[in-house]
Amino acid sequence: MRRIFLSAVLILFIVSTASLSIADSTLLYATPAAAGMGGAFGSIADDNSAIIINPAGMSAKKRYGAHIGYLYTNPDTESRVDFSAVDSHTSQVGVGVAYIRDYYRTPSFGVQRNTYVTAISMGTPGIFSAGINGRMDQFTQGLSGESQTLGYGIIFSPGLSFLNLSIAGLNLTRIKGTREQLPPRLIDAGISLQLQDVLTISFDGVKNLEISTGKNIDYHAGGEIVLVKQIVLRGGYAWMDTQNDKTYSAGIAWDAPRFTIAYTFVGDVIHKQNNVQLVSFTLYPF
Repeated sequence: MRRIFLSAVLILFIVSTASLSIADSTLLYATPAAAGMGGAFGSIADDNSAIIINPAGMSAKKRYGAHIGYLYTNPDTESRVDFSAVDSHTSQVGVGVAYIRDYYRTPSFGVQRNTYVTAISMGTPGIFSAGINGRMDQFTQGLSGESQTLGYGIIFSPGLSFLNLSIAGLNLTRIKGTREQLPPRLIDAGISLQLQDVLTISFDGVKNLEISTGKNIDYHAGGEIVLVKQIVLRGGYAWMDTQNDKTYSAGIAWDAPRFTIAYTFVGDVIHKQNNVQLVSFTLYPF
């Protein structure tokens, strides 16, 4: 009987980790830019993904951005649509709001979730910035009820304009929710080198505080290069110890003065049939 139980647990574990699930990974929060760089985006966070990944990034530069994005996984047909807006242009305080609607699978059932996030940040671009966000998840299928958390982040340049360091805590403070409803607590530490607005290289380590075993850190590396000032090519790689998996990513974007269109493909090294595709449109009115 014990062997049957252990075998069932093992099968359940394999099924639950054999795909690129968006439920408990940084893919849920990623834009095509963040995913295209392998998830190594915490110290850059200069698009609307900053609202969740690292709210300090909203003050990384003065801007206004309205964003819509879509994510789809194959073959598990998990999906996500997101809308967000960031304003760090009109005042010293950067403000961001986001709505994410995603569908993901657990070993037992599918889950429909609506996520609402608000974030604020302050700082001096290129020197230091800090931010905080509040997140609420509401479940309409598979689970019921809601959860609430707070996250934090900082980005700073230690006397070198081309070097950024960061640390962010995603969902660190838990206000409300059950174990099944609450998103994972993650610590993201990152470093990036940006050379003359043409080449960027970045590295991140993400520690999952919900996992007590030794394999609770994911490692991310990525880069991007800007061609003719508007075409952006991205690539990245991730070693995901928490899921015993590895992924690679490739992305392209048209970064025009008033808008950006981006696409990224994320492939699974071990389970080759699995992949994730992301597409987004971001408008910069002024």
